[in-house]
Amino acid sequence: MKEIKILIIISLAIIMATSCTKKIHTNEVSFKKDSVYYDNKPFTGEIWTDDDKTGSFNTDNGVLKSLKFYHDNGKVAVAMEIKNNGKPETHVYDDKGNSTDLVSFQQKYTDLWIKIALVQGEFMSK
Repeated sequence: MKEIKILIIISLAIIMATSCTKKIHTNEVSFKKDSVYYDNKPFTGEIWTDDDKTGSFNTDNGVLKSLKFYHDNGKVAVAMEIKNNGKPETHVYDDKGNSTDLVSFQQKYTDLWIKIALVQGEFMSK
């Protein structure tokens, strides 16, 4: 019985912690030099596009670490991670989750490619 109470308390704590987390959007952050700021502080966490579905950016102390853009069906379209050496590693996927090359992606998913370019341009222009 004691284990059940502990499990319930832990579950409630997790629910409270996750429900209090505010989702940050690209229109709420700014850039200073090469760092992302939220509330005038270097931001660590996830930043979503304004529509909550097109893409997300992950930063650590204001530094971009990775990003993902998604197809309309929720599958990852483009995933990029900046490695420790500072070089990005990018993977591109079709709407079924299969790896594809960039040129094929651009041709088949032109609307999404344009949206990605616009979001990145808007995000980086802040």
